[in-house]
Amino acid sequence: MNGGAGDLAFGFDSPQGMMGGRGRGRHRSNRSGGGRHGPAGRMPMGPSRGEQSDYCQHFVDTGQRPQNFLRDAHLTDRYADYPNLKELVERKDSLVAERASPPFFMRADLKEVRLTPELFGTKFDVVLIDPPWEEYVRRSPGIGDGISWSWQDIRDLDIGSITDTPSFVFLWCGSAEGLDAGRHCLTKWGFRRAEDICWIKTNRDPSRKSTSTIRQDAQAVLQHTKEHCLMGIKGTVRRATDGHIIHSNIDTDIIVSEEMPFGSVRKPEEMYLIIERFCLGRRRLELFGEDHNIRNGWVTLGMGLSSSNLDPIAYSSHFLNANGTPHISTHGKPQPGMPHLLGTSEEIEMLRPRSPPGGGKG
Repeated sequence: MNGGAGDLAFGFDSPQGMMGGRGRGRHRSNRSGGGRHGPAGRMPMGPSRGEQSDYCQHFVDTGQRPQNFLRDAHLTDRYADYPNLKELVERKDSLVAERASPPFFMRADLKEVRLTPELFGTKFDVVLIDPPWEEYVRRSPGIGDGISWSWQDIRDLDIGSITDTPSFVFLWCGSAEGLDAGRHCLTKWGFRRAEDICWIKTNRDPSRKSTSTIRQDAQAVLQHTKEHCLMGIKGTVRRATDGHIIHSNIDTDIIVSEEMPFGSVRKPEEMYLIIERFCLGRRRLELFGEDHNIRNGWVTLGMGLSSSNLDPIAYSSHFLNANGTPHISTHGKPQPGMPHLLGTSEEIEMLRPRSPPGGGKG
């Protein structure tokens, strides 16, 4: 998914300038006394020695992470200088909202419930999975219910039977053993790894700086300030010729947003936007969801839900073939206009980035 949004460039603000200390291109006055560089009269460290952009030292001194100073990282600011991309994103989001099915959800123990097309009334085009990795428990011991799944338990979920071909899986896998284990899971489910989306966590909120060191995985040797989401593809999809199935190159593989409160494993909402803009299949499933994950256009399953409304007949009625029967699975590559596809518009097609024909396998 790298590419078309590649013109987006995150800039850095000077940490000293933002925090009221030495700004970009300014020398510290040698008339001031004390400080980290010794008493008054000693040669100050000026811009030529790079101290005004020493984000690592600033983290040591203040607990503020370097990524806190990325400019225009928030969704409301990101497209200010890119009007065409802003219009594209707005049109895409509007079409997704217009064609979204109502939210369906089911409180279920995923170790007990059997995942089958009959449970939902159809197969899915995309599945988002945020399992309770053991890493999450190590990271905040004593917080929450303390329940975790081994990677073998996660691997044994029958994702293959409920996903159509082609389809996509997005698997959150933390920043430790889940990175390797997640690849094994994708292979077992019949998917090949295609992308690695990285969530870079800021800690601008002053209340979260004090927990930056205590919330680390006990097995980590470096400060973990990111998490990964692996994307897998089942079947064959080509960017240049399958524009009715995927719209690639709209978003990047980086999410920059504020870290969640201590003990929370909630993920940034931007992941939904990346998925919905990329995959034009409208049958979307999230596993291990909670009440805050309930969303138009999605089916949500998990023990963290407080109620259920899933009805396979009602859900599949949003994807009816021309003869009035539910569209359950595609035999071969789906054709434009099939009932489970989002569709597009002339304006979106004019605005969206393109891949040249014959430009590669993907």
